[in-house]
Amino acid sequence: MLWTLRPLRAWTRPSRPPQRSFSFTPNSRLPRVLTAGLPKPPTFREQIAKTKKLPSFTDKVRHVPIRNQVLFVVAGTVGSLVVGAHLTNYELSKWWAYIASTPQEGLLKNRPPTSEELMRAKYVAFGRRLQGTLASLKSSMEQLPETMKAMVVWSYVQVFQPILNASEGKRMCWAIGAVNFAVWLAWGVPRWNAFMLRAFTHNPLSGKSYTLLTSTFSHQNILHLAFNCMALASFGGAASQVLMVHHKKVEGEHGLLSEPSPKWHLLALFISAGLFASLVSHVAYARWQYPRLIARLKSAGSTSAAAPSAISASAAASASTAAASETALTAASTAAREGQRSLGSSGAIYAMVVITALGFPDAEITLVIPPWYPINIQTGVGALLALDLLGVLRGWKLFDHYAHLGGAAFGAFWYAYGAQIWYEIRAWELPFAYFFHGHHLRNVFKRSS
Repeated sequence: MLWTLRPLRAWTRPSRPPQRSFSFTPNSRLPRVLTAGLPKPPTFREQIAKTKKLPSFTDKVRHVPIRNQVLFVVAGTVGSLVVGAHLTNYELSKWWAYIASTPQEGLLKNRPPTSEELMRAKYVAFGRRLQGTLASLKSSMEQLPETMKAMVVWSYVQVFQPILNASEGKRMCWAIGAVNFAVWLAWGVPRWNAFMLRAFTHNPLSGKSYTLLTSTFSHQNILHLAFNCMALASFGGAASQVLMVHHKKVEGEHGLLSEPSPKWHLLALFISAGLFASLVSHVAYARWQYPRLIARLKSAGSTSAAAPSAISASAAASASTAAASETALTAASTAAREGQRSLGSSGAIYAMVVITALGFPDAEITLVIPPWYPINIQTGVGALLALDLLGVLRGWKLFDHYAHLGGAAFGAFWYAYGAQIWYEIRAWELPFAYFFHGHHLRNVFKRSS
């Protein structure tokens, strides 16, 4: 058989116990010990550091800044007023040159045109431009049936006749509403939600400043957008009339400085009031709401730490209370970590509402909520402000009551001092506007001399 072919030496070799040679080189037959996965032993300094006291919860919580936000609001307010004054002075030189070059108006050599003359010239020019567009539209539809042409002309008149009849302040309110609507459409794009949440909502814990402005034009809810746009169109146009009346009073005291349109003044007011309202909300959260929230978390943590030393017999009886406290603690910690996001034009609109209420104290308004019967505007505005004050005291979270009160305060301030500030800024900026945009007016007077 084959096993008999094994050499005889293999059968006669004495058996030896397994042995390991005395060598520093590892045996290739044995598995190598992997030292990379073993934890590194701590050093002496690390052992000493473990004995130090750990920082408390309040020590680790960061301080919510307000300095950059205050500087941004001041710069944004000054910038919006200066740019608005520049655009108003530009329109003054432009339409002054237009009136001076019109034969039927005559050349104004001895005096500048009044605000009423400038507004009338703008209205007539805008009406002629709309009529020219309608004439071009009719000529392009000569091949169409008469019924279709009549329908197109009727639609054109129905759309642009209210625009022509509306004041320029109300047109600016419509333009602001269109911007708000465009931002709302951007919220509807799912892939943009992260960007919109980051750039068009203001979170005091983010440290950002520009969101104080962008959040003023941002609405995520269609009902919120519709309500604010209706309020802006109603009270914004009335507020522009108040601004014009106050401007005439200041003109009578300091000299003629005609204003062809209050729309740039209204836009600067909207931006400034929105910035101030957002800043009030930011400061209120940073200095009152957030510290109170941290204090609640600290007290809840102390209570939960002392709970194991209580009598075990009462644990079953207080299980539901402990669960409720744990839920509240979780919600509070989430709020402290994520902050409070705010958005909307309500603060700026509150400024318009207060200016309208102070400028037209005998006017009546009809609320969109019960009761629907007319009430005095100052009574209604006072009730809204009282409701916001109650919301601040009670800590309600449905609306940004701090922003509402901030916008109302800015509106009252601007009603008292805004016309004087606007006049001074325009008078200071007028030489710059004439230097950059006064060539039309200079050419008219050169031709007449």
